[in-house]
Amino acid sequence: MSSRLGVRKRFRQLLALGLVIPFSAALMLSACGGQSGGGGTKTPTVAFISQGTSNSWAAQLDAVARKTAKADGVNLVYFNGQGDATKQLPLIDQAIAQKPDAIVLVPLGAAADTGPVERAMSMGIKVILCDSTVNTDNYTSLVNPNAATATVPLAQWLADKMNHRGNLLYIGGLPGNATTIAYDQGFNQVMSQNPDIKIVNGGNASYSISTGKQLAATAIASGKSFAGVWGVGGEAVTGIMQAYIDAKVQPVPPIGGGAATNGILRLGIENKIEVASLQFPPSDSKVCIDTAVKAIKGETVPKLINISALPEYGPILPPLDKYYKPQYSDDLYVGTDSVLTQEELKAINLLK
Repeated sequence: MSSRLGVRKRFRQLLALGLVIPFSAALMLSACGGQSGGGGTKTPTVAFISQGTSNSWAAQLDAVARKTAKADGVNLVYFNGQGDATKQLPLIDQAIAQKPDAIVLVPLGAAADTGPVERAMSMGIKVILCDSTVNTDNYTSLVNPNAATATVPLAQWLADKMNHRGNLLYIGGLPGNATTIAYDQGFNQVMSQNPDIKIVNGGNASYSISTGKQLAATAIASGKSFAGVWGVGGEAVTGIMQAYIDAKVQPVPPIGGGAATNGILRLGIENKIEVASLQFPPSDSKVCIDTAVKAIKGETVPKLINISALPEYGPILPPLDKYYKPQYSDDLYVGTDSVLTQEELKAINLLK
């Protein structure tokens, strides 16, 4: 009994001198050491809030993002916006609540997404905007083709083909979407200098081939003749071309505004339709993910990475034969095959 009392007294003396620590504290230190040492280092997390599974462009964007995240060694948490700004908005809040190291956002609503982006930044979460903008400069980096400038040579080409006069059928994109707004800026810049071109608004395709086709078919059936056609994005232009082919209108007027797809090139070549497209490459999600990883590591990243400024992403004008790749499906966007392997392209149905 007296020996046990002596041991306790000695223990209390050593504890007071800081020469021993309580058992519970030792367990805590041991747990912390296991988490931070060696293989226990935390893997960075990137929340990828995509446009979602709404069209082939988005499918290619997602596939490239997933491949890049795996190669970069980061945990990618995927959020599917379903091509709808109202459905995507609450996903941004869900992503923020998970406190990732970075968010890569493909914005569908420039105004609505602004608040959540600023809130994420205030919490120390890096935010990379991918392929569209929001109404604030409070983000880490923007990776984006500049449609406001990239559409100018396409619109100028179209005005020249129309001899600067006549009816022009316009099929729009997604109202309120920053990319659509930028498309319209470049288009309107050129058309404001051509007062003899009368723009006939056929409605908004909302980045849907079927909607674009229906709108164009309605315009063609109205009996009006068009000296030129403009579509916002590859989906609108593909639908427009299909509508003209089905209506057996010859010759098909020149069409501008597409985002370069294998299908647009094929339809143009097979049906002798002159088409001018810009490159809006879904392969640029590689740049978006890579930029997020660099930001997480504390590296300085550019505020703006303008994809359209790169020479390999210039406008695609007739003749189209040198761009078309018959081994791939219509849905391939020019450049995706430079990032994804044949097997990866096959997995998202891009091989014939």
